[in-house]
Amino acid sequence: MSEYGSPDQPSGPKRQERTLVEGMLYYLGILLRYRALIISFTVLAAVGSVTFSIISLWLPPERSPLPNRYQAQATLLLGEDITQGGMEAILESLGMSAPGRGAAAPGRLALQVLYSRSFLDNIIERNNMVEYYQMHEANRTRRRQVVTANAGFNYNAPTGILAITYEDISPEYARDVVDSIVAELGEWFRERGGLTRGRTLESLEETLAEVEREVASIESEIRAFQQRYGVLTVEEIAGAQAAIIRELEAELVALERSIRTYAQRTRIENDPELIRLRSERDTVVTLIAQIEGGYSGGDRSMPARSELPELALRLRRLQADLAIQQRIRTSLQEQYEIARLSAENRPAFTILEAAEIPDEKIGPSRGQLCIIATFGGFAAAVALAFAHYTIKTIAANPKLMSMVKRPRS
Repeated sequence: MSEYGSPDQPSGPKRQERTLVEGMLYYLGILLRYRALIISFTVLAAVGSVTFSIISLWLPPERSPLPNRYQAQATLLLGEDITQGGMEAILESLGMSAPGRGAAAPGRLALQVLYSRSFLDNIIERNNMVEYYQMHEANRTRRRQVVTANAGFNYNAPTGILAITYEDISPEYARDVVDSIVAELGEWFRERGGLTRGRTLESLEETLAEVEREVASIESEIRAFQQRYGVLTVEEIAGAQAAIIRELEAELVALERSIRTYAQRTRIENDPELIRLRSERDTVVTLIAQIEGGYSGGDRSMPARSELPELALRLRRLQADLAIQQRIRTSLQEQYEIARLSAENRPAFTILEAAEIPDEKIGPSRGQLCIIATFGGFAAAVALAFAHYTIKTIAANPKLMSMVKRPRS
């Protein structure tokens, strides 16, 4: 005998390979022994699945155990105005937290709306789903689950496109539900967006009214200034004062000359003409002093010369404030018109592709079902064959039977 063992008793890998082959042949023999059962089960499963598929096609969809399902789809391009200045207010009105800003914010808002309870309830009511799906006994949560199970909402953040789908055994009903979802979404954004834009318009109106009051106040103050002094600008006051003073000073010079000339001709101190000339001179001097020192009388006043720089500065400030407020008013009016036109004309989204009646089913795959059923029947037949063989083996062996009846403790 060699060191590797005798030829009749192989060892090592050769023995393991022989044992594996013997095991495979052993189990193959069992399967061949039950080949009639396996073939019968497999054929029965194949025929049954094909028959089931044919019946499901033959029966009307509402009665078929496996009806065809159709999917309708609409594609929307979300507008940026969903998020401009109003998204936080809209979500707060729903009791939701505002999503993060960025490209995905409009889509997140739209998805929040589509999955909200009130929105789903409106879709159920608009499409009479309680009657259509016979959900009279179902609660509101269950009804909403039926909608979300058949509907699909897919948002592509880079492109801003939202796809809305709905599946049903009726292609017309699937199309109608998608159309109702799009319409309800548009109404929702018009109502909430209108409220938000309304707040914006109301805020602009209040600010514009406040600016109008400020402009009216400044204009009233400028008019009061002009009416008081009877001129439009301080420069006019200064020019008028200078002209009057020049005339009075010329008259004063003439009176002084007349007084000196008359005094040289007469030696009488109390001459009436001399007294009259001196009185006129004093009057002119008094007028010059009054004009230079300022006076007020009646509805108009004359400021003092020393007050003119301060009055000029005050008037310039009023005019500058008026110009600023007028520019603010013009800017607010432009913003108001833009916001008003935006609220009236800009939609929340654009319908890129409206839903149409689908003409091809998306499921179920009856061919795949028949293949799975056939393989399932084959596997079940194999398992049943091994189970029957095992039971027969145990029943034919008294020792094994005794172990089954009295298991060891």
